[in-house]
Amino acid sequence: MSDARRPECQCEPGRRPMTLSFRLGSPQWLTDAQWGRLLALLAAHRPAVDELSLFTNEAMGWFGTMDEMARDVELMARRIREAHAAGYRSVGINVLCTLGHGDPVGEWSPEFRLPPTVGHDGQQATHCPCPNSVPFREHVKAKYQLFARAKPDFIWVDDDLRQSHHGVTYPCFCPLCLERFGHGAERAALVKRLENPAESALRRAWVEFNATTLESLCADIGVAVRAVDPTIELGLMTIGSSHSTHGGHALERWTAALGAVRGRPGHGFYWDDSPRGIYAKAFDVGRQTRDYAPAVTDVQYELENYPYVALDKADRTVLNEVYLAVMMGCNGAAFNALKSTATGTLDDYQSLLAAIVAERPAWESLVAHVAGLPALGFWPADDNALMGKRAVDASGWFWEGGVYNIQQPNALVEMGLPLTPAGCASCGALLAGRIAEAFTDVELRALLARGVLMDSLALEVLWARGLGELAGVRPGKRVLGGAVETLTAHALNGRFAGDNRDALMDAADNVRGLDLVSPGAAELARLTGYDGRDHGCCLSVYENPLGGRVAVSSYVPWRRLGTLGKRSQLTELADWLAYGRMPVRIDDFRRVAPFVRMSADGARYAVVLLNSTLDAAAPFELRVRATATKATLVTSQGSVPLAVLPGDGEVRVAVPTLGPWQPAVILGS
Repeated sequence: MSDARRPECQCEPGRRPMTLSFRLGSPQWLTDAQWGRLLALLAAHRPAVDELSLFTNEAMGWFGTMDEMARDVELMARRIREAHAAGYRSVGINVLCTLGHGDPVGEWSPEFRLPPTVGHDGQQATHCPCPNSVPFREHVKAKYQLFARAKPDFIWVDDDLRQSHHGVTYPCFCPLCLERFGHGAERAALVKRLENPAESALRRAWVEFNATTLESLCADIGVAVRAVDPTIELGLMTIGSSHSTHGGHALERWTAALGAVRGRPGHGFYWDDSPRGIYAKAFDVGRQTRDYAPAVTDVQYELENYPYVALDKADRTVLNEVYLAVMMGCNGAAFNALKSTATGTLDDYQSLLAAIVAERPAWESLVAHVAGLPALGFWPADDNALMGKRAVDASGWFWEGGVYNIQQPNALVEMGLPLTPAGCASCGALLAGRIAEAFTDVELRALLARGVLMDSLALEVLWARGLGELAGVRPGKRVLGGAVETLTAHALNGRFAGDNRDALMDAADNVRGLDLVSPGAAELARLTGYDGRDHGCCLSVYENPLGGRVAVSSYVPWRRLGTLGKRSQLTELADWLAYGRMPVRIDDFRRVAPFVRMSADGARYAVVLLNSTLDAAAPFELRVRATATKATLVTSQGSVPLAVLPGDGEVRVAVPTLGPWQPAVILGS
């Protein structure tokens, strides 16, 4: 694999014991009265809190004067001393604004005095600075040194350290940045070249320039803080690459340049009106923990409930997030859950803190058990420099998502297929949309020599690259609507031959027939029109000359999969693609998502199962490809042994009834 994907093969050696932190907005520490109410709340639930992190007194796009911040620092230093005296083992500062989260709307924000960042369209931000400008660099170094003088145990850099969405979507195209990039001083001319399909090298260079800019900014911050006090720990909050890869998303380099020993992977999952969004957050977090520098040993999941309305996210959802975060490589959590206003009661949060106290022993058992175990399953392919590597057509370059959405395969986990952010530990790969454009021919051949499930757009990329024959089929006639998937009599379909699935296809699904072009390619499903017409194969399997097993699904492969026939087919197909080594199987008809970490010899494993429905999941059997003969169910009430039946190369674990959105944490030994 290329350097952009190298960090995925790191495990999590040397991680610290679990840390639970609370991030506190400035209204909670600005007045003695509110600070007293806060400490009383936390003291009543003391096991929920190991450390406190004080947000700086800034808004999301706020760059105040040094004099203003100096007054805040005096009070923050006092709060840090008071929190230490109250028994909190570490207390630090979270700098909210480095590059600015966005341009404020309204007249409440202060005057902006720094050179602004500029978008590709020439628009200037009103409150976000150019990351390379000398005035900004001097400002940011002085700012971090000012907060370092408050004697915090740690300082967090927030997730506005990114190279996208700073008032303008794709910065920075100001004259200084253009000069440093060195490919012409005229913005419009550079943008035109970046939009030229033939300028792939230039696009890669631009994304790398952005990554290097942030790397140097991290280095400046690290040097500035250590000049004041080298004992202050530094941490970097990050955001998922599904948000943008315009900045190269070079998390290993950025954390190393900062000298970070802390990482806080985040992304948007603020409330649970769409509860399945928990999976998008989890996999974004897993990709971030995968990419941190080895020195980052304190990995605190960003638990974000913005705008902190207590009843907008269930306590159960918060607890589930932490379980999935641990399975994605975190060993702690940073709760940003308390309100950001300065007056009134904090009783809204009593139940959440009580729930954290009750669940903590189970979390700690899981953290200890998974130490050093790789996450297993299928790898939904991603690339941190995807925007720089992808092809460009008439729709231009300055957009993301759509056919480049790395989150498309997430729904498979709810159908019982384990997924992992680490390609090196995977039992196969999922190629969705046109993400394959980011890979070299050598990398694609390596994937195709194993197990791969892909959609029709990925198949088109392979044929354009001269690798299509390794899939065994060619894209055929496009079908615009009015068709269902009909399963064939292939052995992988078992008793469901003739079963139909109607996924209400639309044009964006790129549904098309598949033409079998290689001997040995077989059909698992065909397209049947509403009028009964046969439109050809829509799910194929093929064992290619590289020894790889390839399945191509051209009929809505990433959603509306929850029929008995389709889910059963997917289970058999996935295990075939994994050469019978899919780490877990759930053969029963359940919407239960599995997350797996396991040692190479199968003697130790952890599985977290999450029931993804509002119905109870009746007891079922979990097939685990492991040698461990003991399994324990860990809950907030304690641990319970589970019945285990040994099998041929696997064990079968009896899973009890799971309530709506209830997890089962199973530790094998």
